[in-house]
Amino acid sequence: MVGEHSAANDRATLLPGGTLLLSIFAVSLSVLVFEVALTRIFSVLLRYHFVFLAISLAVCGLGIGGLLDFLIRRRWPGTTDSTAFLAGCALAFALLTPAGIVVALATPLAAYLTSVWVITATCLPPFVAAGVFLSHAFAQHASFSGHLYFADLFGAALGSFLVIACLQMVGGINTPLICAIVAALAALMLSLSDRRTGLAALAVLIAIIMTAALLANQRAKYVDLPRVALADESTAKLLHRELTDPRINSKIIYTEWNAFARTDVVATPRDGTHFDPKDDLYIFTDGDVPSNMTNFQGDLAAVRDKFERFIGFLPFRELRPEKVLLIGPGAGLDILMALAVGARQIDGVELNPAIPSIVRKYRDFCGPIYDYANVNIKVAEGRSYVSRTAEEYDLIYMALTKTATTTSSSLALAESYAHTVEAFQQYYRHLSADGQLALVCQHPLILLRAMLTAREAVMLETGASGPEAMKHLALASRPRREYQLGPYRHLLIMSHRPFAPQQADELGKRAVAMGLVPGYFPGAFSPQPFNWLDEQNLTADRFVKLYNQWQRRPPQRRWNFLPCTDDRPFVVDGTFGIPAQFRHFIWALALAALLLSAGAWLWLKRENSAALAEARFWPAVAYFALLGMGFMALEVVLAQKLVLLLGYPVLTLSVILFSLLVGGGLGSLASQSWPDVTVRSRATMAALGVVALATMLYLLLPHITAAALHLDIRVRCALTMALLLPTGFCLGIPFPTGLRTISAGGSDLVPWMWGINGLTSVVGSVGAMVMAKLVGFSVVMLAAIALYALVSLVLAGGLLRRPPAEVS
Repeated sequence: MVGEHSAANDRATLLPGGTLLLSIFAVSLSVLVFEVALTRIFSVLLRYHFVFLAISLAVCGLGIGGLLDFLIRRRWPGTTDSTAFLAGCALAFALLTPAGIVVALATPLAAYLTSVWVITATCLPPFVAAGVFLSHAFAQHASFSGHLYFADLFGAALGSFLVIACLQMVGGINTPLICAIVAALAALMLSLSDRRTGLAALAVLIAIIMTAALLANQRAKYVDLPRVALADESTAKLLHRELTDPRINSKIIYTEWNAFARTDVVATPRDGTHFDPKDDLYIFTDGDVPSNMTNFQGDLAAVRDKFERFIGFLPFRELRPEKVLLIGPGAGLDILMALAVGARQIDGVELNPAIPSIVRKYRDFCGPIYDYANVNIKVAEGRSYVSRTAEEYDLIYMALTKTATTTSSSLALAESYAHTVEAFQQYYRHLSADGQLALVCQHPLILLRAMLTAREAVMLETGASGPEAMKHLALASRPRREYQLGPYRHLLIMSHRPFAPQQADELGKRAVAMGLVPGYFPGAFSPQPFNWLDEQNLTADRFVKLYNQWQRRPPQRRWNFLPCTDDRPFVVDGTFGIPAQFRHFIWALALAALLLSAGAWLWLKRENSAALAEARFWPAVAYFALLGMGFMALEVVLAQKLVLLLGYPVLTLSVILFSLLVGGGLGSLASQSWPDVTVRSRATMAALGVVALATMLYLLLPHITAAALHLDIRVRCALTMALLLPTGFCLGIPFPTGLRTISAGGSDLVPWMWGINGLTSVVGSVGAMVMAKLVGFSVVMLAAIALYALVSLVLAGGLLRRPPAEVS
């Protein structure tokens, strides 16, 4: 009875009016919004793999916060038991969030943004503060971990949708200020509940200052993306290298943020000094490959003359298509070329929702090209659109879509499905009898990979041999001396019918007359190394090896341009094996988690902690590490797989996060009411439920996707939520159950396990992408299933259990 009365008092004391739950909800919401905002900000400046590493390192701060919380509690045990300490942590997050952005973008450190350590150092502190807050809350109130985890997950779930509105309304630079305001309000609630009027006044002051800063920066842009010398092409984006090059003298004249990307309209003087109002403008999506906005006043003859020698105009000029599908029409250049040759029906699929509105905003410059009666532009992912339509086209045209979709993805390291073998098979099926697919790209590696991908697709669709499939393909390039004139450098054409020798010869001659360099025209021009594919039925793997030997590339610099599949869609990754930076990163995180575990064990051993003696320390480490890696691996796979079903990368991420987090919150809330005697067995069933439901998704998701693609987007979203909510419900149970179990004899272990779970979560996300590159997302999903099977074994085997009653 005494224990029950004490627990009731604890509940009344620790959760006054739900203030603690609301504060956890608010801080968790702010953390997720801040993380996504950071990804959007730095994706404008830097290559996506670099941003992924930097932000992943920063998010490790959530785990580091657990360790710091433990040390603070041990060093100052009397000062950390009050609600005021949590309020102070929330205020620290509120101050450090905008401070990190200001330091990174508006101080001399901005000159070093190509350093992963600079980005990490400036972005890490807010996550550490949030980690201390959450770890401390869970450690102090571990008996209510089901309620706390519910608030944590529901806050993150709402944040997954709120971030879209924030980015749309105030942009990436100002979104952290909204995070700071929300965190300050959380601190205000906690301060008032603890009757700390001075702390409450400070929270109000910080909220007012952040609101004023938001309004001021929204109007005057005191803090914006810096113009720094980012000369490394492997790290920095094209736009910001051009902005700092005095020979080019480009200028941003309009900017629009949304959840997908930052979109800039850029004017570039033809001679580097004076801008002619009739010169083309360029639209950059997240600072990368520009889309031409051509000055157009209705004269289509002038358009034909202007693009007479443009590589992208060759398929339009030769084919004269009536029905055209443009995947990524961008600023309207592709639409103009289709109009110039008299296309009767022009359909377009644009991934960036800002581009149609910007083109219409500049209609006095470029004309109403998006609004002609025969032009129909949809905002969607190209592959998803093609999968849903029943139309056949004379020409499917894709220009620079690979670079644009890759660098603008809202999911770090997530690739689009537009350039896989399965995608090319679908394009082939949607070509008319004499139709063609034309792809323009910047890098020769992408051209070679697209060629082998198209060859593989034709072989699968027609049953042709390798040499027969090559008769469907043609290649041409701009002269190397013209590369500096723009990114439209290489052209691949895939024809539904095999090219007749005379047809290929005429196409090759036309390419030469346009000043292009012929690459391959079947039966007319087949130089080395393409003659190997003409003469032998080589596998793609064998051709790649022969090509690298022919180019005399050393092993560490060999090109990997093997065809990509939906299961391994890393089209722009031209390396073999694991990139060095990812390999080092995973080893460093694994070592950090091991050192953290060893440190906790030594500390608790020295303290003769009951938690160490009775809660079985190393099984607890394994348990929370398995949960961290398994949850993130499963989330990464689902985010990638469901892009095809939903068609919008941002929507996909939001729906997945919302479904899993809401389901997890409900599962956590349900577990709080379970009696101690049954909680372990029920948590075991929940882990097995994850195994069963994830296995079902593994087996059925491809079939569900194929069957549901024709449905309205709202129905597809509802279907996705229905599929993921049960899985999320089961996912939300093991973590709070573990915290309740290990905290029964004291809260010593909670901060350590929080830290280990945080670090291994990052290991899980990075490791999932690395494993997907090597063996595919299907194997990653099987690995995630196996991790949760191990979680169920730890629970079922009694390795993670409550201390005896006398210890408690």
